[in-house]
Amino acid sequence: MRRLSIGLVLLMAVLAADPDLAGRHAGEWKSGSSGNGGAIRFTLETAGDTWKCDLSFALDGGDVKTVMREVKVQGAKVEFTYDFDVQGLALRSHVVGEWKGTAFTGRYETTAVADGSPIDGGTWNASRVK
Repeated sequence: MRRLSIGLVLLMAVLAADPDLAGRHAGEWKSGSSGNGGAIRFTLETAGDTWKCDLSFALDGGDVKTVMREVKVQGAKVEFTYDFDVQGLALRSHVVGEWKGTAFTGRYETTAVADGSPIDGGTWNASRVK
Protein backbone atom coordinates (compact mmCIF):
# COMPACT_ATOMS: atom_id res chain seq x y z
CA MET A 1 0.00 0.00 0.00
CA ARG A 2 2.84 2.36 0.86
CA ARG A 3 4.49 1.77 -2.56
CA LEU A 4 1.21 2.56 -4.28
CA SER A 5 0.91 5.83 -2.34
CA ILE A 6 4.48 6.85 -3.19
CA GLY A 7 3.90 5.93 -6.83
CA LEU A 8 0.73 8.03 -6.98
CA VAL A 9 2.48 11.02 -5.41
CA LEU A 10 5.31 10.79 -7.95
CA LEU A 11 2.87 10.47 -10.85
CA MET A 12 0.92 13.51 -9.64
CA ALA A 13 4.15 15.53 -9.35
CA VAL A 14 5.13 14.67 -12.94
CA LEU A 15 1.67 15.51 -14.30
CA ALA A 16 1.58 18.82 -12.40
CA ALA A 17 5.05 19.90 -13.52
CA ASP A 18 5.39 22.97 -15.68
CA PRO A 19 5.82 22.24 -19.37
CA ASP A 20 9.23 22.94 -20.90
CA LEU A 21 8.39 26.02 -22.96
CA ALA A 22 11.96 26.96 -23.89
CA GLY A 23 12.79 26.73 -27.57
CA ARG A 24 11.78 28.07 -30.95
CA HIS A 25 8.11 28.52 -31.80
CA ALA A 26 6.30 29.58 -34.96
CA GLY A 27 2.70 30.16 -35.92
CA GLU A 28 0.19 32.76 -37.07
CA TRP A 29 -1.38 35.98 -35.80
CA LYS A 30 -4.72 37.38 -36.98
CA SER A 31 -6.20 40.82 -36.41
CA GLY A 32 -9.71 40.88 -35.05
CA SER A 33 -10.50 44.20 -36.74
CA SER A 34 -8.47 44.73 -39.93
CA GLY A 35 -8.26 41.18 -41.25
CA ASN A 36 -4.45 41.45 -41.39
CA GLY A 37 -2.43 38.48 -40.31
CA GLY A 38 0.76 36.61 -40.90
CA ALA A 39 3.55 34.59 -39.40
CA ILE A 40 4.82 34.99 -35.86
CA ARG A 41 8.12 33.55 -34.62
CA PHE A 42 9.71 33.63 -31.19
CA THR A 43 12.39 31.96 -29.13
CA LEU A 44 12.01 31.48 -25.38
CA GLU A 45 15.14 30.98 -23.29
CA THR A 46 15.55 30.60 -19.57
CA ALA A 47 18.44 31.19 -17.22
CA GLY A 48 17.24 30.13 -13.80
CA ASP A 49 14.16 32.20 -12.92
CA THR A 50 14.69 34.73 -15.72
CA TRP A 51 13.11 34.34 -19.16
CA LYS A 52 14.16 35.99 -22.41
CA CYS A 53 12.16 36.16 -25.61
CA ASP A 54 13.12 37.24 -29.13
CA LEU A 55 10.03 37.79 -31.30
CA SER A 56 9.32 38.90 -34.86
CA PHE A 57 6.23 38.81 -37.05
CA ALA A 58 5.24 39.29 -40.68
CA LEU A 59 3.19 42.30 -41.80
CA ASP A 60 2.45 43.40 -45.36
CA GLY A 61 5.11 41.13 -46.82
CA GLY A 62 7.89 42.29 -44.48
CA ASP A 63 9.41 41.03 -41.26
CA VAL A 64 8.85 43.29 -38.24
CA LYS A 65 11.53 43.19 -35.55
CA THR A 66 10.53 43.92 -31.97
CA VAL A 67 12.17 45.21 -28.80
CA MET A 68 11.08 43.05 -25.88
CA ARG A 69 10.09 45.01 -22.77
CA GLU A 70 8.74 42.27 -20.49
CA VAL A 71 8.59 38.48 -20.45
CA LYS A 72 6.58 36.50 -17.90
CA VAL A 73 6.27 32.73 -17.83
CA GLN A 74 4.20 31.05 -15.16
CA GLY A 75 3.42 27.39 -15.58
CA ALA A 76 1.89 26.98 -19.04
CA LYS A 77 1.10 30.70 -19.40
CA VAL A 78 3.22 33.32 -21.15
CA GLU A 79 2.96 37.09 -21.30
CA PHE A 80 5.09 39.33 -23.54
CA THR A 81 5.19 43.09 -23.96
CA TYR A 82 7.20 44.43 -26.87
CA ASP A 83 7.63 47.60 -28.94
CA PHE A 84 7.93 47.94 -32.71
CA ASP A 85 7.60 50.56 -35.45
CA VAL A 86 5.25 50.45 -38.43
CA GLN A 87 5.22 53.27 -40.96
CA GLY A 88 6.91 55.61 -38.48
CA LEU A 89 4.40 54.89 -35.69
CA ALA A 90 5.79 53.56 -32.39
CA LEU A 91 3.55 50.73 -31.20
CA ARG A 92 3.43 48.38 -28.20
CA SER A 93 1.83 44.95 -28.12
CA HIS A 94 0.83 43.02 -25.04
CA VAL A 95 0.52 39.29 -25.73
CA VAL A 96 -0.91 36.60 -23.47
CA GLY A 97 -1.05 32.92 -24.27
CA GLU A 98 -1.21 29.44 -22.87
CA TRP A 99 0.46 26.20 -23.85
CA LYS A 100 -2.29 23.71 -24.70
CA GLY A 101 -0.28 20.49 -24.96
CA THR A 102 1.09 20.94 -28.50
CA ALA A 103 0.81 24.68 -29.17
CA PHE A 104 0.32 28.12 -27.69
CA THR A 105 -2.95 29.95 -28.22
CA GLY A 106 -3.66 33.47 -27.09
CA ARG A 107 -4.67 37.06 -27.68
CA TYR A 108 -2.84 40.33 -28.27
CA GLU A 109 -3.64 44.02 -27.89
CA THR A 110 -1.63 46.74 -29.64
CA THR A 111 -1.55 50.38 -28.54
CA ALA A 112 0.30 53.54 -29.55
CA VAL A 113 3.36 54.08 -27.35
CA ALA A 114 2.83 57.85 -27.29
CA ASP A 115 -0.63 57.94 -25.70
CA GLY A 116 -1.77 54.35 -25.14
CA SER A 117 -4.61 54.63 -27.65
CA PRO A 118 -5.84 51.26 -28.95
CA ILE A 119 -4.66 50.31 -32.43
CA ASP A 120 -5.48 46.62 -32.93
CA GLY A 121 -6.19 43.33 -31.21
CA GLY A 122 -6.59 39.73 -32.22
CA THR A 123 -5.47 36.16 -31.75
CA TRP A 124 -2.30 34.15 -32.25
CA ASN A 125 -1.04 30.58 -32.07
CA ALA A 126 2.38 28.95 -32.29
CA SER A 127 3.84 25.47 -32.07
CA ARG A 128 7.34 24.29 -31.33
CA VAL A 129 9.68 24.34 -34.33
CA LYS A 130 11.35 20.97 -34.84
